Amino acid sequence: MAMSSIFVYEPIDSFRDKTYYWKKYAHFYEQFWGGPTSPYGVWFGNEYEAFRNALSSHLDMDEEEIEDCYFMKDEVGKYYVSPMFSKANSSHSENIIPLDWFVLFSEDERKSLYTHWGFNAINYDTRIQTALDRIKEALQILSNCFENYEEGKLTSLFANNLSVMSQSLSDLEVWFSGFDSSGFIVLNYGELCSFIHPSTLKNEHSVGEVWDFLHLLSKGQLEDASSSLRILFQKWEEIRANTSGDIEKSTIQ
Repeated sequence: MAMSSIFVYEPIDSFRDKTYYWKKYAHFYEQFWGGPTSPYGVWFGNEYEAFRNALSSHLDMDEEEIEDCYFMKDEVGKYYVSPMFSKANSSHSENIIPLDWFVLFSEDERKSLYTHWGFNAINYDTRIQTALDRIKEALQILSNCFENYEEGKLTSLFANNLSVMSQSLSDLEVWFSGFDSSGFIVLNYGELCSFIHPSTLKNEHSVGEVWDFLHLLSKGQLEDASSSLRILFQKWEEIRANTSGDIEKSTIQ
């Protein structure tokens, strides 16, 4: 089993009664580790225990009262926080990444790095407002399709996938609209990366491929859009099968 995740990072000042705590936490973390937290971080040996002990002393509070977070900084050094284990600030998917998550980003927002354990890790980040604008664009494209083409034709080409994507995007829009629009959304491929062949991972561009599909739809090129979506589904179904153990070895090359 492997998990992919979306995290919502809010401006640190938006937490009101928790702002002071998160600022102290972030500043101490940076002094202790030399940089911000990351979902890719790995604790070795008793590192986590040592950090918690030191943080407990620094904050003058019991360890069991400590709350942890991921945090990041923008280009001017402003802090953004995503409390760990917060259901309000994160969503997770088992063995796959839902295609509607890719709509939130563009390819130039991709970040790729090698983790401590060797595999290439991928994430994307964008401002919440930018993600909301992209959701609106995608929903408009889908809405135009529903208005301009007969249901039978769309069903024969896409089954119910357009309706499912539209509903999923609407749900994301509602979720993100509850946050300060200056915050960030981060897509973390997480452990999925370890199940994809390195050469394939280097060329993994589902964000661009989803937008290629949407642009084909917007141009009325339905057959091409159907083929594009089918290829995407096939790719991610194979990744899902590999990560879940449904197949012993991935054939993605």
